[in-house]
This record gives sequence, C-alpha cells and structure tokens, in this order.
Amino acid sequence: MNKYIALWTKIHVHPLLWLFCGIAVITARFQQLFLLFMIVLIHELGHAAAAAFFSWRIKQILLLPFGGVAEVEEYGNRPFREELIVTLAGPAQHLWLMAVAFFLWKIGFISDEGLGMFIHYNTAILLINLLPIWPLDGGKLVFLFFTYYFPFSEAHQKTIMFSAAALVFLVIGILLIEPKQLDLWIIAAFLTISLQQEWRHHPYIVMRFLLERYYGKRSDYTKLRTITASEEERISNVLQKFYRGQKHSVIVARANHERVTLDENELLHAFFTEKQTDAPLSLLIYA
Repeated sequence: MNKYIALWTKIHVHPLLWLFCGIAVITARFQQLFLLFMIVLIHELGHAAAAAFFSWRIKQILLLPFGGVAEVEEYGNRPFREELIVTLAGPAQHLWLMAVAFFLWKIGFISDEGLGMFIHYNTAILLINLLPIWPLDGGKLVFLFFTYYFPFSEAHQKTIMFSAAALVFLVIGILLIEPKQLDLWIIAAFLTISLQQEWRHHPYIVMRFLLERYYGKRSDYTKLRTITASEEERISNVLQKFYRGQKHSVIVARANHERVTLDENELLHAFFTEKQTDAPLSLLIYA
C-alpha cells in the first residue's frame, strides 16, 4: 500500500471532537461542523504527509476540534530540519485552503456568508495551533528552539514550563475577553491536562530519546559536542546533558589531573546493557 494512502487508515477521532459534533447536531450547525472537520483533517494530513515523506514511523492521526496530533514513534533524534518541516506542514495547509476558498467565492460557488464562516474557522484553528503551548504546533516550535540551545532533557522541561506560563496568559485572556465561550474553556482544559501528563512522563520521554540513540538508527551527526565531567559523576547525570542531533565526547577529569575521553556509546552501553544506571564514570575508566 502506498505510504500516503495508508495514512487514512491511521485517522482516529478524539472524544473531544465527538463532543463538539454533538453540540453541532443539537444546535443544527451542520455546515460549521463540516467546515471544522475538513480543516482539522487537512491540517493533520499535512503533518502526516510530511512525516511520511521523511519515512517517519506514524502511530496514529488523532483529530481534535482545534487541530490534532499526528503521533509518531520518533523520539527527538531526527534531523532538526525534518522536525521543523513536519511541524510547519500543518499550519501551511491553511494558506492554500484560504486561496481555494477565495477562488470558489470569486466564481460564485460559495456565498459571502460561507466565505466569512470559512475564514473564521480557518483562521481560528491556525492561530490556536500556533499558540506556544505544548502539544500545539507553536509549543513544538518552542521545543525545537530549546533543543537547539539546551540538552534534550533540559529543553523538554523548559518547554513545559514555558507552555504552562503561556497557558496562564491564555486563561487570563479568556476571562477578560470571552469568559462565556465554552469551546475556549474546553481547549484550555485539554491543554492543562496535556501539560500535566507531559510533565509526569518527562523521565520516560528522555529515556526513549536515549534508547533510540543507542538501539535505533544511527544518524550521521555533523557536530561534535564535548561534555566535561569528573570521575565521580554518575553516568545517568551525564546522559541528561546529551543534545539532539549531536555526537558527544565525554572528557573525564581525574583526581591526578589526567583526562580520559569516553565515547557516548560507552556510556549508553553501560547504562542500558550493563545496567550500571547509577555507576560513576570512574567505573568505565578503570574497566
């Protein structure tokens, strides 16, 4: 089966979207429901198509009322350029959708009211997804930015904290501007739950990142980063300093001022294969 056609088999609808569908049925807003579903679907297929182009492992495409999540089994070791393209591929769909809508309106296929409705939903979904809050596209862009300057583990923590601060401002904005807008409160609640789960899963996310570096497909790293540590420092602590997209060389400073160089694979092997999770670096040196 063609990898792009296979994407349709991975589409799933989040219960939150079913809730919005129920509200639309009760209030007889069928046209709005159709537009909403179509925009969300195309948005997520944009992410998924870009991921499929780079041969990412796609788990599922989960549709939400204000976007969705293209869940992939990639854990931070793909090239920065690929991650950026996959993240931006969703918002990019809104641009050509807007052009098509104007063309259909120009030839009289849709009315002024229909065009206005489409612009409202299309713009709203685009802007919501660009909010710098995880797991929205804006939050993923923030994460990419942090991983460029900080170790993966630290970047993930900073992303969650930054997202939490942005979420507070969002809630304040809803209170001041649209306190009776139910769908905005549902979105805020969803983002709050998502951030809480992401914070709890932080150790497992970092572990998957390290596991993929050790067991997964080895990338061709173009940059070498040197990490300096003492021989008493724990292997697990040094692994927390690993960056995405970079090869690491660990310089161990010994008590006699001698310096020993360890490759990152030596640390990963000791951590995952030999189960020396809390061992000091000196154990690798003397071994």
